Amino acid sequence: MAVFGLVLASGACAQPEGPESGSLDRATFVDAWVDLRTAALASPAREISPTERDRILAERGVTQEELLTFAEVHGSDVSYMKEIWDEVALRMRPEVPSPGDSIAGA
Repeated sequence: MAVFGLVLASGACAQPEGPESGSLDRATFVDAWVDLRTAALASPAREISPTERDRILAERGVTQEELLTFAEVHGSDVSYMKEIWDEVALRMRPEVPSPGDSIAGA
């Protein structure tokens, strides 16, 4: 997905200074990213159109620029960004029923 590449590229080069004003909070970034990845994975081509991306971001009240700003602000903090991507990956995993869950009709 093109946004993913842009986020990584801009984050890798960033040297943020000062407060993170204008940056999304962590939860909003993760929520938006999970929505984008979920939509991409549901697509046969494993990517989404710019129109679909904009729709998903609008539903979250987020812009692509805000995603990029978040990456610029936090991109140089490798351990923080690893936590972010780990959280996204965890949320992308399908839920597995716990042993105590019953199956209807069983």
